[in-house]
Amino acid sequence: MRIHDRYLLREFLGYLALGLLGFIVIFIVVDVFEKMDVFLDHRAPMGLVLSYYLNLAPDVVTKVLPVALLLATFLALGQLNKFGELTALRASGISIVRLMMPVFAVAGVCVLLSLALSELVVPGATRERNQILQERIQRIQRTSALERADVTFMGGGGRIWYMRLYLVREQRMHEVSLQEFAKGELRRRIDASEANWDGSRWVFTSGFTRTFDESGQETAKAFERMAVGGLEERPADFAKESRSPDEMSALELRDYIERLRTSGARVSNYLVDLHIKLAFPLVCFVVVLIGGALATRLRMQSAALGFGLSVAIAFVYYGFIRAGQAFGHSGLLPPTFAAWMGDLVFGAIGLIMMWRAQRH
Repeated sequence: MRIHDRYLLREFLGYLALGLLGFIVIFIVVDVFEKMDVFLDHRAPMGLVLSYYLNLAPDVVTKVLPVALLLATFLALGQLNKFGELTALRASGISIVRLMMPVFAVAGVCVLLSLALSELVVPGATRERNQILQERIQRIQRTSALERADVTFMGGGGRIWYMRLYLVREQRMHEVSLQEFAKGELRRRIDASEANWDGSRWVFTSGFTRTFDESGQETAKAFERMAVGGLEERPADFAKESRSPDEMSALELRDYIERLRTSGARVSNYLVDLHIKLAFPLVCFVVVLIGGALATRLRMQSAALGFGLSVAIAFVYYGFIRAGQAFGHSGLLPPTFAAWMGDLVFGAIGLIMMWRAQRH
């Protein structure tokens, strides 16, 4: 590593650490003021509040990391440009792209870090954070852990379970309906007043089983007691609380989408959320591309200008991402394109800006 690489890397990492810490503090302070009434009204212990924000921190890091990277790029390269060091380096034959290699390397590491946090830490922390706020601070009473009402469960092999009530300890379903699909077409439906787990399979009582051939012709048969084998779902599966996409990792969401697709259900909304999880970490690299091209063309007169530009660009970038997500949810754009729209647009802008900066 050359001297100028070490110098730029040291400056960049210093600004990155300060920017990341500053944006995290700003984000949390704003959130504290928003929730102050909730904490005071419910007399939340300080330890519980701290636990809430410790679980919020990983999500905050993934959100503010691109802004901190952009600010560090502006400040580090802007200082080189301001004092003529950039001109001297370029006069010695070092191109803008070569100069920024250490910054690009850090941005690449941040992409991987953001993806790892989003996959391994954020989903669990989000569930814990919601549980702390709703159950331990606001004391919102949920359905008892010993029973679950109005359960819909996406099983394997194209199965969908509906039940009015599931008793966890007794491993018993009330008013249950099991639908089995093949290639999006309903093939069998079992409706029963109850279903019990006998240790190895589900036993349905007092109901009807209906089978459908490829032409849609229905055959119905009543039963008093019917044991059904070959079902992968176990009692523990129905005891779990359902999760939102934010509380699932990309792998968990992908598996859920596959179960939905097998049953013939609409999956476009979930596909958008899945690709957003994969597309968002790339923002860390794209903003550095844009910031580097701008910083080499502008002479930063103050840190305030870099801060303002960082917030403005990040705000517009995030706006594109959320707009694409909304268009994808509404069906106006294909799910994959909707999720990656922000990265595609700003990535193209960054490449063009970097190409023009390289030529000048």
